[in-house]
Amino acid sequence: MNRILLSILFCVVVLSCKKEQDTSVNTTTDPIGSAPSSFTRKVLIEHFTGEWNPNCPTGDDSLKAMLLLDTLKFVAVSIHQGDWLAKNSFFDTLSSHLGGVSGFPRATFNRTPAQFGTQIDSLCLSIYNWRTNLLPMKLLTAECGLAIQTKLSNETLVVNVHAASNLFIHEDTRLNVYLIEDSIVAQNQLNAPVGYIHNYVLRKVITKSLGDTILLNGIDKQVKSYSINIAGNYINKKNLKIVSFLHKIGSTVKEHEVLNVQEANLNETKLWD
Repeated sequence: MNRILLSILFCVVVLSCKKEQDTSVNTTTDPIGSAPSSFTRKVLIEHFTGEWNPNCPTGDDSLKAMLLLDTLKFVAVSIHQGDWLAKNSFFDTLSSHLGGVSGFPRATFNRTPAQFGTQIDSLCLSIYNWRTNLLPMKLLTAECGLAIQTKLSNETLVVNVHAASNLFIHEDTRLNVYLIEDSIVAQNQLNAPVGYIHNYVLRKVITKSLGDTILLNGIDKQVKSYSINIAGNYINKKNLKIVSFLHKIGSTVKEHEVLNVQEANLNETKLWD
């Protein structure tokens, strides 16, 4: 009888320990989660500038005014040319992709041709055509969207970009990821006071210049992961952020289009919106 009781007690103890051990196991969850059924359409403003040009401070002021029109839907990147902040090889590739950047400052909105103003069908527009082409884009709808996770450890930056669509996109679709920095003090900006500040400055292209191929099939979300050393690509880590966007490459310059864009600070999880 005692042996039977001891056997029962032993089984109870073993099962209890096993249950406690099982409940202590940590399961990894996806902080981004599944894609929503709809997405907010945001607009990518790629602004071309340079310290050598006395008109560029006026362009900076115009860009700030454009961003204030809708701080949630408009995302800016300032791409320098001909100065110490330039990424020459990338600029040359992008300029060719856009059909040429002639004159500074210039800006392109979602890499699509102008529909209004004095530069119809042009991609890179002068200041006087920015507002009239940007404002109607607030009404655009989205067929795809992005979420971003970033983690910075010392000089290593890990970026996970989640992308999804609500239909199959058949065109040549790419994902671009930019490292951006705010609050950079100019070295020699013409027509500006000492201490002039640059914002939204492109510091590094993390993907290929024209993006990495991505399949948006309307069913499964896609996740692209990047791990890079960013030493030498910033002035102050606190002013860094990530801008990521989905775009399609057309057979002609006029058929390119940025489909959606998302930005996130470092060490941030930016959910779908």
